[in-house]
Amino acid sequence: MMNKVPVILISGFLGSGKTTLLLRLLAHTRQIPLRAAVLMNEMGEYDVDSAIISAEMPDVTVEGLLEGCICCSKRNELAGALHTLLSQDPDVIFMETTGVANPEQVLEELRSPLLADRLYLVHSISVVDAELFHEYNSRFTADKELVRTLHGQLRSADFIVVNKTDVANSREVAKVVKNIRKLNNTAKLQTTEYSRIDLEPLLEPILTSVWVGTKPVQVFQLTSAQSQPSDAGASSIPIPVKDNEGSSYASRSTAFKVISAHRHNHSHDHDRPHSFSRLESLTLHQYSPQTLEKQRLEDFLTGLGSSLLRAKGYCVLPHEGTMLLQFSGNHLEWQPTALPVSQGYVTLIGEQLDKAFITDQWEQCFVSL
Repeated sequence: MMNKVPVILISGFLGSGKTTLLLRLLAHTRQIPLRAAVLMNEMGEYDVDSAIISAEMPDVTVEGLLEGCICCSKRNELAGALHTLLSQDPDVIFMETTGVANPEQVLEELRSPLLADRLYLVHSISVVDAELFHEYNSRFTADKELVRTLHGQLRSADFIVVNKTDVANSREVAKVVKNIRKLNNTAKLQTTEYSRIDLEPLLEPILTSVWVGTKPVQVFQLTSAQSQPSDAGASSIPIPVKDNEGSSYASRSTAFKVISAHRHNHSHDHDRPHSFSRLESLTLHQYSPQTLEKQRLEDFLTGLGSSLLRAKGYCVLPHEGTMLLQFSGNHLEWQPTALPVSQGYVTLIGEQLDKAFITDQWEQCFVSL
């Protein structure tokens, strides 16, 4: 029998810090060393997060499923992408879902006959934004599909990272932990900032299997947390627990591949539960010969108001060069990058985006003053 490859699934809502955690895990496996492969899932037409990985770790194999969620519209392409990674003979596969994917449905797919004999789940990790957790839960109360997704990200986890505690006060963090425990009181939980967590316990089962020389034979569990011992003490806060189209490859200017990069129209299989409803993405391209000024872009993003939840992409600026843009929760960050980007782009994710208005405002960013 062929040895099974361990999988670590990383989920969490938009901008919670999933990719930062993934980069830390990849850096750690590299030092051990372990051969890691990555499956990235993005709502937008470009895979920003895969580009980040490729820029920092070009030796890591990355597959990207774009313009849809692997829990619904991209679900039938998941097995093919994973088998592509398996052909590289990795020691571990990391899977990062979109911020609006329900990992409960992904775990169900991983138990299918196409995958169950080749993979086994080590951890299902959920990353939470401590500052925005209650705001998002309150804001999306009327959207039953999205609430189901947010809760599913927590229920399915055996390890929960309450991130960005540096921008949330201690009382708010305590409330977040308390509410998480109402949904999942068995998962290990750690509060942190910048996704800095103890990585050794997460990778220990993988190291054991590699050193022994054989992968354990086991099946996926629907909810990993159900079989994990409680570890409320792992939190830094002492909180008592109360309760489609055919697959195809398209080359990019960056050093990674994408699978079936067609426009996502949010069509879902009606026999399966939806992961989200009103949230959608829009990718804006830096086609204009006019330069894009940094301040005008910042004003453009903040001017979109509360409908914009997340923005990320690469922008070619006249003075700074190519910069990685990250926008979440009204926090905007810029990072220089050496990644070769011929034309900049920004992917917006939000609630009922007025695409005509946004496109017009984007074009205004290039109008000479």
